[in-house]
Amino acid sequence: MKFLLILFLGWLIWRLLRPAARIKTPPPPEHGGEKMLVCAHCGVYAPEREMLRAASGRYYCSPEHRAIEEESA
Repeated sequence: MKFLLILFLGWLIWRLLRPAARIKTPPPPEHGGEKMLVCAHCGVYAPEREMLRAASGRYYCSPEHRAIEEESA
């Protein structure tokens, strides 16, 4: 009878500790979003890495828009 009680207590402890091991796994890292900028000519939003910066410090979505704005300034 004592053997069954020890076996049951061992099983119970194992069951209680098993979910705790799963909780300790760290969550996956979150990925930061890319900064979006607006074109000074047409107002289209695009990622910063795709935008073109003019000498004035304004951003444009294409070389044509940058040239149009530089000609009018």
